[in-house]
Amino acid sequence: MNFLAHLYLSDGQRDLILGNMIADFISPPMETGYAKGVIEGIRLHRQIDAFTDSHPVFRRSKSRISSRFRLLKGIMVDLFYDHFLARHWNAYHPLALEDFCEEHYQLLEAHTAQLPERLAYILPYMRSQNWLVSYRDVSGIQEAFRGLSRRISRKNNLAEGVSELRDNYPELEVDFLQFFPELQAFCREWRANGDQRIANSRER
Repeated sequence: MNFLAHLYLSDGQRDLILGNMIADFISPPMETGYAKGVIEGIRLHRQIDAFTDSHPVFRRSKSRISSRFRLLKGIMVDLFYDHFLARHWNAYHPLALEDFCEEHYQLLEAHTAQLPERLAYILPYMRSQNWLVSYRDVSGIQEAFRGLSRRISRKNNLAEGVSELRDNYPELEVDFLQFFPELQAFCREWRANGDQRIANSRER
């Protein structure tokens, strides 16, 4: 769950932030109970995921990961990209990473009543352990993998995934630096024009 990227790509808009965070914790029929702006944030999250999953650079990053991780590769690269976003943060945002994260923790806490139960449950841990800032260090990614590994119901080797970051660090960093500006441009277009217009243009 690449929380940092989704928060960043919400462009400081409260409802987009809430929707972007909620999206991974609900199934599509449940979104109808939210305000229009939050629903737009949920849709933006899903557009980001679809764009990312189909992008050749993201796929190249997945191909760098050992086959023993199989279906976990996408989760791993998502978190690797959050690591590189945190590492290069000053190139993307005027606020210090610590200040940005604190602002967003506060916003989410102020709207706890709107959050799905599972997100509301993990939010205090996210803030007290400062997950978002911790992504800046490889050790933080390792802890994120350990936590995710415990929350996945089936047996998995995700806790071992940080070795793939260490082994492929320069190549993955180049991938991120190539990919992220394209994702930013996609989100700017989506926010300006709406997801339907983008979808229509891609069908031509």
